[in-house]
Amino acid sequence: MHTETGYSQMPEYGPDDASGLRGAILRDGFAICRGVVSMAEIAKIREFWLHRFQPCQATAPMIWGPHLGEENQVLYHETSDCCMFRSYDFLWNPAIDLLTREVGLRLSRLRNAVAGVDHRSGEYFEPDRYGIYITTSYYPPGRGWLHAHEDRADERRHWHFMLLLTFKGQDYKAGGLHIKNRDDVRVDVDAMVQPGDVVFFDGSLTHDVEQIQALPSRDLGRLQLFSIPTFMERPHESDRFLQSVSLGAYVKARLRRLKQRLISQYDYRYT
Repeated sequence: MHTETGYSQMPEYGPDDASGLRGAILRDGFAICRGVVSMAEIAKIREFWLHRFQPCQATAPMIWGPHLGEENQVLYHETSDCCMFRSYDFLWNPAIDLLTREVGLRLSRLRNAVAGVDHRSGEYFEPDRYGIYITTSYYPPGRGWLHAHEDRADERRHWHFMLLLTFKGQDYKAGGLHIKNRDDVRVDVDAMVQPGDVVFFDGSLTHDVEQIQALPSRDLGRLQLFSIPTFMERPHESDRFLQSVSLGAYVKARLRRLKQRLISQYDYRYT
């Protein structure tokens, strides 16, 4: 029986059962893989990010189209669509936190096995610049949320993994990830997750993060780790990148190119 809080009986899947997880996603739109990540890893990653996400964090719009070569970012987003802290850990840069990236890539490869694609898909860039980056999101209590939406890109399976680092009923009282399954029933996924579990779900289904409510004795929100598949923009085609370039930097770049061209012409003429 499907309910608002989950399924009366949830099938059990382990990390070696990629076909079972795939079948569950095709049938229900999501699946939970039990006991994938150790409590020691969760504790270390959790401690790092709860300390790193501070109220003084820079506020900026959500980055939907990262450009190649972009620097890592840790930002706070509060708009009409969401309220969260989010890290952007791009694979061409040194990791913000080594363990976070290590676990994120490990789970991305498991996600690829479930989706039935090359195990390193997203780590190297396709000709269309498709790739992933690792992100950690923190939804603060009393205000953290994300609007209902669907993730779509192209014909690829837009399936996500999600590792919770704080837990409903233990760290926060209410709210969290809800997914409309393939029967159009809104399922409270966070209520079904135990520490160490990984959620896999079809991002093309409607999903949201309901506003997080704190437990009376704890001022703690919802912390999660996952990877975001996207199409990386070329820097010269990125409006956000071009807006960040000062006039002085632009003039210097143009003069540098002109100087190099003149030197090349001089060397060619006198050799």
